[in-house]
This record gives sequence, C-alpha cells and structure tokens, in this order.
Amino acid sequence: MSRPPQPLDVAAADRLCAVAAEAFATRGLEGASLNGILRRAGMGKGSFYHRFADKAALHDWVTERLVTALSDEIRPPQPHALTATSYRDELSQFLERLGQVSITRPELMNLGRMFHSSADASSERAIARMRDIVTTWIAGVLETGRELGAIRTDLPLDLLAGWTIATLTTIDQWVLGSLDDASNRRATADGALAILWEVIARAPEIA
Repeated sequence: MSRPPQPLDVAAADRLCAVAAEAFATRGLEGASLNGILRRAGMGKGSFYHRFADKAALHDWVTERLVTALSDEIRPPQPHALTATSYRDELSQFLERLGQVSITRPELMNLGRMFHSSADASSERAIARMRDIVTTWIAGVLETGRELGAIRTDLPLDLLAGWTIATLTTIDQWVLGSLDDASNRRATADGALAILWEVIARAPEIA
C-alpha cells in the first residue's frame, strides 16, 4: 500500500505557487506549459503527480492560495454588516487596501491576471468559483446600498450590478496591463473609481 504524499515544505510550495501563478497569469490555464512550470520550480514530474492530478488541479491550488493571501490583506467587508454611516467609508477603505496591495504585494496581482485570462474556465474550477463569489459580493453590496439609501434605485439591480462589474473589470485590466509606475496607476484607478461612485450613488434629494 503506497503512502500518501507528504505536503510540500513552505519554500517549495511558495516557489511552485509563484512560478505557476506567473505562467497561468500570462498564458491562461490551457496555454501554460506544465513542463515549463515544473522546470522553473525545480520540481520533478513524479513529485508533482503525487500531489496533483493534473495542470488544472495545480491551477486550482494556486488560485486558492492566492485568494487566501489576498483576502488576508484586503479584508473585504460583508454586505450585511454595512450601515448607512459606514457604507461608503468602509467600501472606500477596502478599495484603498486593494490598491495598496499592488504596491506592497505585487506578486498577488497575478491572481487578477489569472481571473481575467481564465474567463472561460469551467464551473468546477476554483477560478470560476472565485468569479461567482466576487460577482455575488458586488451584487450584495449594491443591494445593501439601496436598502441604506446610498445607491441609486432608478435602474434594475441586475443591470446596475452588471454595469458595476464591467467597469471594475475594465479598471482592473487597465491597472494590471499598464506600464505606468505603481503610484500613477493607483492615482488613475482612484480617479476612475470616483467616477464610478458618481454614477451608481443615489443623488441627494433637493429640498
């Protein structure tokens, strides 16, 4: 009876994750070369296949590791916990933390690139589950905002959510692909987010 594979040590796991994330971010799940990943990570095929069923399983593992690390950094607020007084401030602080990650933890930005390069991933993949979580969270934030009187109500919620998601996706893709330095990217993204707030926010009533 074969023994179950031993978990990778921390250094080896970090190296494999970084190398694979870069490959998946650049070429997507289908385009990334498993042989190239293993060669750069210094990992043999036998060791790999003791731990992972295939390249897709590696993609799932990398996604889950990066999601955990990013969540620890940015701490997204739960929609139901937002209040009328905290709504905009908490979301603005969350976006501020997200922008700061691009400067302090640039390696985590590969998760965003993987997110965009794997848009057609099948539903059982971790990146697809992450996409569902993100879109559900955004819709929940907007719905809570409406209940609190902070978000406009003259458009159907699904339209407003789709609009918001499309805008955030465009901003994120620009940030990840821009050749500007980090501070300029962040300033431009902040300006774009301010415009988004103006679009989705409920206009104050005129007495």
